[in-house]
Amino acid sequence: MSRRTGMALALLLLAALGVRLLYFTGLQAGDDLEYSLIAFQRLGGEFHISNVHEARSGFLLPITLSYALFGVGEVPLLLYNLLCSLGLVATVFFMARRFWGDAAGAIAAGFAALHPNLVFFATECHTDTAVGLWQALSVFALISATEAERPSRKLILSGLLLGWAYLHKEHAVFLAPFYAGHWIATRRRWTWYLPLALAALGVFVAESLVSAIVTGNPLKRFEMISSMHVGRYMVERYTTASEISYRLFLELPRQLFRSRYYYDFQGLINLVGLGLGIAGVVRKTPGARLLTGWWATLYLAYCFWPSSIVPLLPAFFLFDWTLPPLVGPLACFAGGGIARWRRPVVAAVAAALAAASLLSIHTLWGPGQRFTVGPKEAQAWISREGPTHVITDDKTIELLDFLDGHRPARRYTSFKAVNDYRGAVVVVDKFWSQPGHWWSQPVPGEVNRPPPTWKKVYESDRVALYRPE
Repeated sequence: MSRRTGMALALLLLAALGVRLLYFTGLQAGDDLEYSLIAFQRLGGEFHISNVHEARSGFLLPITLSYALFGVGEVPLLLYNLLCSLGLVATVFFMARRFWGDAAGAIAAGFAALHPNLVFFATECHTDTAVGLWQALSVFALISATEAERPSRKLILSGLLLGWAYLHKEHAVFLAPFYAGHWIATRRRWTWYLPLALAALGVFVAESLVSAIVTGNPLKRFEMISSMHVGRYMVERYTTASEISYRLFLELPRQLFRSRYYYDFQGLINLVGLGLGIAGVVRKTPGARLLTGWWATLYLAYCFWPSSIVPLLPAFFLFDWTLPPLVGPLACFAGGGIARWRRPVVAAVAAALAAASLLSIHTLWGPGQRFTVGPKEAQAWISREGPTHVITDDKTIELLDFLDGHRPARRYTSFKAVNDYRGAVVVVDKFWSQPGHWWSQPVPGEVNRPPPTWKKVYESDRVALYRPE
């Protein structure tokens, strides 16, 4: 790699880091609190596997190490996701560059650096950004192996990377059909893929042995996933043929390719990437078929990989944060397609995509901050004033516990369990206490309409604190 190319990559990574820090999302008061508490417990020597989150050891290990180095906090919790997001930018740079040259690599990295989905979920605690990186690296290792005189080491690395991704989240195995398709398309001997398969299988066996020792069931992870997804969430959500058909055929395209808000261009940006990928296949551009197979395998698995057969239910719910693994190939498509054009056109298109991405990020960023503003304000007052007993809703208690480093210096009581308010500070989060929303927390009538004897000690647009007397 030339010095000029290295400088371009460094600048793109710096831009990616800058936009991710500028539009830092932070705590979302959901799975992130689960992962944080588990990492804190493992740092203290507790190790058990009683739910799906605890089974994702590949994701938990870096968070636990981060807590060991920096302590419990929002930034240490999200540091691993941020690094993985930057790693994905670098990976698509090298992947597009391998097929189509430096310009393609720079455009692909720029696409990933500013893609709204990758920016937002770089600073939220979800497994999918990390899975997207490790899957991409696994594919890159396979590509490198096809060009090596002695491919075994790179194939072993590819298998280990796939196994590592699986230790983050179960849907990493969606990439397995891609390797089968690669074997069919290239007509190589099956023994050529054996190092990859054995390495991935070795990770699976090792995890199963740990599960057998800890839980007594080597397949405990799958048992918990089946119970949670098939036995609960999926069956409750998709109950009719039309709902199941929508999930199978329409929900993912709508997630990827439509714009839901004014000045939201994510759908258009993704369509540009996919269109350039299709054009590359039609023109028989080198590498286009392989990368299309990577993207199409994940896309079809997201839609049709079953969590149950009768009725056919897909493996998991689709959310915006589940999409990062699909963005990496789209970035490569964009790099390979745009780099073929004349320089003035390349500059104009790249500038337009960058502007659309930044405008989308700025438009969509605000709602991601809404979950924790109130608890952070309340925690600042509580830390300063030092009350010994705080009464509030369940979600605010979870957030206050996190903000206390999972070592609360006071007693927290839920509204559901309170008998006497006297001597406590009552925290009313105006966001969580809104009725009629999916996030709404039950709040007693006397808290919504405090009696005159309750002294208001702090209030903002988001939170109110009282001392009952």
